[in-house]
Amino acid sequence: MFLFLYRIYSNTIGKKDIFSRSVRFFLRSFLNIFIPLVYKITVFSYTTKSDFIVSLTTFPKRIDKIWIVIESILRQTLPPKRIILTLSKLQFPHPENLPKKLIEFEKKGFIEIIWTDDDLRSHKKYYYAMQKYPKDIIITVDDDFIYASTMLEELYKFHLIYPNSIVTNLALLRNGLNYNNWQNLFFKSMPPTTNIMQFGGSGVLYPPESLHSDAFNKLLIQKYCPLADDIWLNAMALKKGTLIAKTDYSIYLIPLIFKDDQPLFKENVNDNKNNEQINALEDLYGPLFNVDKSLSINKGI
Repeated sequence: MFLFLYRIYSNTIGKKDIFSRSVRFFLRSFLNIFIPLVYKITVFSYTTKSDFIVSLTTFPKRIDKIWIVIESILRQTLPPKRIILTLSKLQFPHPENLPKKLIEFEKKGFIEIIWTDDDLRSHKKYYYAMQKYPKDIIITVDDDFIYASTMLEELYKFHLIYPNSIVTNLALLRNGLNYNNWQNLFFKSMPPTTNIMQFGGSGVLYPPESLHSDAFNKLLIQKYCPLADDIWLNAMALKKGTLIAKTDYSIYLIPLIFKDDQPLFKENVNDNKNNEQINALEDLYGPLFNVDKSLSINKGI
């Protein structure tokens, strides 16, 4: 039933008429109540034969609902072999005060919590997991979406086709250095290319050693791209020479609803932070984000 409602929601994406906006609002509100309720009253069996890790992070304003995100990952048709949640001791100085559901997940071995002494903000979702498990496939997800049950399976299916490429469910087609001009590809597939930027929230699969070593340089992150992990990881893939493929996954993300929450992407877009960080990376590394006209947008490479 959830997939059916996800599909209805997805069919309204990109449409601005009042009916589509009303459908999105209703389904988003309904699923934010109904899915957690179903999770609480039903039992699931967590077994997997997969070879990838899912990694995410969160902060205090969202900690009470992170269990919903994690359970949506545990209930996947192809669940991961491990889920890593990275938390900062600066934000959570008393681990014993974490939500009971989260502590229960850790005790059951459903998740591994990595504790850090610093706070790299959204970069925590990949930074520590990739360094602890450098030979593993890492899939990053965000802390503010309820994931449809087929999300990971779709990513992995494309990984089997393009094993040396980063694979993403959502992406932007870059167009110059102005982030606001980059085009959301929504449900269009894209063979491996250097012309797109992956969206971390949609689920992004990183093969081992697919990023340049600068990806793990804290000083560079904090100086040049502290607020935009997607842009940073895109730059690190481009610098490494790793291509990015996009799936044709037709199910869009259902956002979790938080009270008084300010998503990072709104801060980056509204305050022009994305463009500032793109320009800073161009100054550091030279031309990175221009579209390669020699690669066909429709046919890939």
